Amino acid sequence: MPASVHRAARACLAALLLGLGAVAIPVASAANAEPGASGSPVPHGKATMVTAAAAAGAGWIARDLSKSGAIVDAVSHKPSAGDTADAILALVATGEGADQVKFATLWLEHNFSSYVSAKGDVNPGGLGLVTLASVAAGVDSVHFGGHAAADDLVARLEAAEHSSGASTGLFGATSSANAFGQSLALLALVAVKGPATKIRAAEAYLARRQCADGGWDYSLITPCAKPDPKTYSGPDTNSTALAVMAIVAAGGHLAHSPLPFFDQSEEANGSFGYYGVSGNGQRGDPDSTGEVVESLIALRAIDDEQFVRHAITPERALENFQYRCDAPASERGEFSYYGAPSQYATLQAVPALAGLALPIGPRKLAVAEAAFGCRTA
Repeated sequence: MPASVHRAARACLAALLLGLGAVAIPVASAANAEPGASGSPVPHGKATMVTAAAAAGAGWIARDLSKSGAIVDAVSHKPSAGDTADAILALVATGEGADQVKFATLWLEHNFSSYVSAKGDVNPGGLGLVTLASVAAGVDSVHFGGHAAADDLVARLEAAEHSSGASTGLFGATSSANAFGQSLALLALVAVKGPATKIRAAEAYLARRQCADGGWDYSLITPCAKPDPKTYSGPDTNSTALAVMAIVAAGGHLAHSPLPFFDQSEEANGSFGYYGVSGNGQRGDPDSTGEVVESLIALRAIDDEQFVRHAITPERALENFQYRCDAPASERGEFSYYGAPSQYATLQAVPALAGLALPIGPRKLAVAEAAFGCRTA
């Protein structure tokens, strides 16, 4: 995903944060409808064998945490609630960093307020991400850092969802409805086992906004257009991956299989760029590739032959962005974004390499900070 676009999307999340009439297809059937897709949705949060690449990435993240327990954003140089929540998810996904998860969660419990709301308006994406981190960390989402009403992440999620009218199921303000916020909030509501009626309504709202090509546009209030990285418009891989994970987690329905959309989005080297086309002026990047990998894991399509490019799978393409033993010791395990070390890309890539889709459940964590076993001269 281009840095400017990715930062813009995250700024939208921080600030707050379909083919109508189509026959609904169950998620498992939507996957099976395409050549190479197999099985039913993978259980979310289930522990898998962690690769050396995933473990080394988690070790880099563990060492990147500040003494306070927060991730200090590499761009703003300020502690970031969103990046810290992502770090918790990445570490838990790999089963690494017990002490770091503990301290990061403690910091987040006392510093999430401005991230999940601004000027009285809820940021559904931010609220959803913090809630997902609380679940992964195994702490109480109802009393996240205290017993005040503002500490009840579950109640705040439920209150943020519209319950009547055309916006039924939408989280947050209608004027700023976007796939990131809606998907993260829905994933969080599923993770905390929220009311079934609210989950169904939120899933239905998101599913209705799927484009005919199988993708989702970042904005949920503008008409679907043809993906075009030159005009920064149309369905994108990141929004689509999050929406797919949310709908699968909710046990919902897809009107169109997203697999052809991902297939046409894949680059020749097995990676994925931000917009739903290959080439055309864009290159693959690790955070987009990581999110698509998670989505394919959720759909049980990660091993499909249609996603192999020149013998390179999406997971291998993602690993190819990682700095290894030929890099300076401080960068080993980190991921490269267009040739430069990227903290944010690393946070996004690690859960995918751990073989998990959102939401991620709690698990027993090791204390070790893994690293590549590089020989010294």
